[in-house]
Formats: sequence, C-alpha cells, structure tokens
Amino acid sequence: MAGALIAAAFTACGGSGGGSGGGSGGRNSYKIKMTTEAGGDFSFRLGGSGVATVDWGDGSEQVSLTLQETENFYYSGVRFNHTYPSATIRTITVNGDNITGLRCDEYNITSLDVRGATALTDLYVSSENLTSLDVSKNTALTILGVWGNLTSLDVSKNTALTRLLVSSQLSASALNTLFGTLHSNIIEHTYWQDNPTTEKSIDIGGSNPGRNDCDRSIAERKGWTVRDY
Repeated sequence: MAGALIAAAFTACGGSGGGSGGGSGGRNSYKIKMTTEAGGDFSFRLGGSGVATVDWGDGSEQVSLTLQETENFYYSGVRFNHTYPSATIRTITVNGDNITGLRCDEYNITSLDVRGATALTDLYVSSENLTSLDVSKNTALTILGVWGNLTSLDVSKNTALTRLLVSSQLSASALNTLFGTLHSNIIEHTYWQDNPTTEKSIDIGGSNPGRNDCDRSIAERKGWTVRDY
C-alpha cells in the first residue's frame, strides 16, 4: 500500500553535536538510530558520500559500505540488508560522515532518530508503527516523505524544504498546525525528474482524517501548493 502511494505521489531509515544520541565521538554516538521488532529480512537505503557503518543490534558483525551521490535518490541509494532469525526488539545504529539520503519502508519500525544526520536532504520513512518524528535538527532537508501513524509534524526548522508528502493520522487541526510551520521562502530546487522549479508542494495522503476539513489556505498563503494523492 505504502509503495503504491509513493509511486503515485512521485509519478510519484548523530552528527556533530546531534543532541541526545547524536555526537561526533564516544562509543554510543550515532547519526541514525531506529528501533524495530523485525524478524526475517530488514533493509533500508542510504545516499551520500564516504562510508556508512551499520550496527544491526543483535551482536552480529557491523557492515560498512561506500555511499553514492545520485540524482534520483528515491529509486537508488545503497541498500543495507540483514536477516534476523526471530522477531524481538532491536536497536539499529548508523554512522557515516556525509549521509544525505535515507529511505526505510519497514512497517515494524517503532522509532526513528535522525537528529544526528544533519546532512540529510532526502528522507522517506514508511511504518505503520511510527507515531512521532523529530526533524528539527535536519535543516538541510529538501524532500520529506512520511507514511505512518503520526498525529503531529513540525517542520518549522526545515527552511530548505520544497517537497513534503505526509500520509499519517493528522486531524484537520494537526494539518493546520503543520501548514503553519511551513516556511515561506522562495527556493529553487531540482525535483527527482531533474526539472528546475520554484514550486513548493505538500501532498496530504488519504489516511489523514483531516484532509477534507483542514484550511489549505494557511499553506497556500505561504506559496505552497496543497495536493491530494
């Protein structure tokens, strides 16, 4: 379902001083941390440059792969994959010097901490068990896609954002609050199809219960186009 929504929308998971958990040194530092109850195969994709290292949280050997910068991260990126012999709670941590893209479509992600990944420009996360997401430290984000069960989202710190897709559990009031946190700067951005544009758009998916009753003019007065998918 989430894959279909993403395809439709586009045709259409810490760094230096990254708050709690983030940080540039120490045995417990990380750029990205996610909690899962997965059993079997688990995977996500990263984009950027340099080497990224993943600790799967089950005592297995860490995996390090060289990242790649791509023009269309959503359909590419370097894939990290692991197989868990059984389902139980595990914490996965990711480190790397220049992680600019993360895509994680695992439905059993229960938490995602990206506050340390301050270089992120592209973030896509889809999980029916994800109920909150803090992107206040990710000020370089230009594209954010969230599919899950969030009841609120604050993008007031994301002043580089030009593309936002959200299909969660946002009420009309929550959507209005989200619209109010959108910035109003005019930014030229190259979309995934490589066409330069100054359009800023927010797509609100069908799962948001408030999509029909929200006040879209709050976003439109800031220069954003509000679309359904």
